[in-house]
Amino acid sequence: MAMADPDPAPPKYLDEIEDQSEAAIRQRIGELEGEIKRLTETLEQTRKAKQILYLSDAALRDELVRFLADTLGMPAKADGGNKQQFWLVAAALGEEWGFGEIRESPAGNVTREHLAHMMIDRETVGRPEEFPAMLVVNTFFQKENLEERDQPVSPEVTRRASEDHIMVVRTLDLVRLRQKEQSGFAGIQEFMESVRNGGGWYEVNAQLSSQLHQG
Repeated sequence: MAMADPDPAPPKYLDEIEDQSEAAIRQRIGELEGEIKRLTETLEQTRKAKQILYLSDAALRDELVRFLADTLGMPAKADGGNKQQFWLVAAALGEEWGFGEIRESPAGNVTREHLAHMMIDRETVGRPEEFPAMLVVNTFFQKENLEERDQPVSPEVTRRASEDHIMVVRTLDLVRLRQKEQSGFAGIQEFMESVRNGGGWYEVNAQLSSQLHQG
């Protein structure tokens, strides 16, 4: 028994006699494809904003500077001679008002050693003890889940940071600060003022509630 021939491909000229319903469907498909493209790009940018949770070395410092400036609206610039250091700057004049460092703690938390390095480095760049300083630490970044990463900074370290005029913040706190702002709850200005005025640990918890710990 002979097999039936497959259905022939429709000729291209069918599109030339497209009726109104077909044109409307084709237009709608184009609109949906454009919307999907825009949403995909937005999703990619949102995920990119969380890169400070897993990058390391100079790439982490550079991404942190971008995150502070572009995502949080805190203008910052990298220190070209050091892969860990950066400066917080005034938007209009570019004046350096805060000294910053990014440190990594693959399987641990913020330590007194981190604070000691920060104090020495602040003095090395010619700034006094009371000059605003922000120590960002990518804590527990080799852990596999968020619960293991979300460990509080110890009261001892927090108290020492307050005494040394160093504002400690985890990369996780910064990501949550961004989430808080996007949820309609202001927090960035409060954080900036905390950096300017003192030290301690600026925490943003899983409920997006912020708190300055000083001991």
